[in-house]
Amino acid sequence: MSTAAGLPARPSLGARLFVIGVGFMFGSGALLAKFAYQGGTNTLSVMVVRTIAALAWLVLFLRLTGVPVMLPPTQRWRALAIGVLLITNTFGLYYAFEHMPAPLAILNFYIFPILVALVQTLTGRERMTARKAAALVLAFGGLALALGSGTLQPTLAGVISATCGAIGFTAIFALTERLFPGGDSRPRTAHMLVTANVIFLVAAAVTHQFTLPHTPSGWVGFIGVCITFPLAVTGFFMSVGRVPASETAILMNFEPLTVLAGSALLFDERLEGLQIVGAILVLTAIVIVQLPTRRQRLT
Repeated sequence: MSTAAGLPARPSLGARLFVIGVGFMFGSGALLAKFAYQGGTNTLSVMVVRTIAALAWLVLFLRLTGVPVMLPPTQRWRALAIGVLLITNTFGLYYAFEHMPAPLAILNFYIFPILVALVQTLTGRERMTARKAAALVLAFGGLALALGSGTLQPTLAGVISATCGAIGFTAIFALTERLFPGGDSRPRTAHMLVTANVIFLVAAAVTHQFTLPHTPSGWVGFIGVCITFPLAVTGFFMSVGRVPASETAILMNFEPLTVLAGSALLFDERLEGLQIVGAILVLTAIVIVQLPTRRQRLT
């Protein structure tokens, strides 16, 4: 959609609110997982049901919209292989939610936009600018403040897993951009979910670590994760084309804001003092690195 002058039309307020809602759904999934953990389940169990639900819903959505699910052979195997990184991404983030306060986990994970910008620079796809350099300093400085001060304390397992999740997501972004330069991302996401499903199910069978919640609130969280994640993924794809990618990336920062606010209200996990400053620095860095350049605004 474009204006008469040939410039891209500004997205409507409704489209922007829709993207914010998608970010809220992603963040809500993390909060629901915390309820599930408190009810006696674990990350592997949540990942099994969440991934099955996501794959089933995405395949149904593709069928209903008339989009072919199968990819050409070369792309199919590439997407299935990248599914291993999807496991690193999703399991890493949700394991961090299980093993340390959610605000610290989400801030640790959300260094991924900074890592993406760094990879793009190191691979020669984008230039290192003063703005990106400032964002790097702000992000890692803010993360150090968030993890190193206040009453909420990180754990080594949580920091490692959240960082692995961020690295996994960065790798997915870099590889899909290089291996799949165009086309619909939904079928390849479905293929990635196939790999994740197989590995999670095998891991649950081998380790005998699949456990169900034993409290009402745990079941609410367990089932809620299966609902919010597929809806969030679907909503994200529906937003493509309605809101510019750069603006979508910024609006999606409502996910960590949802986790920060929800954790304080529901679990009494509140950032304090310098941790709040650190969170502001991390979120500011994310916005800075995702703002479009002058060239991107003109194209």
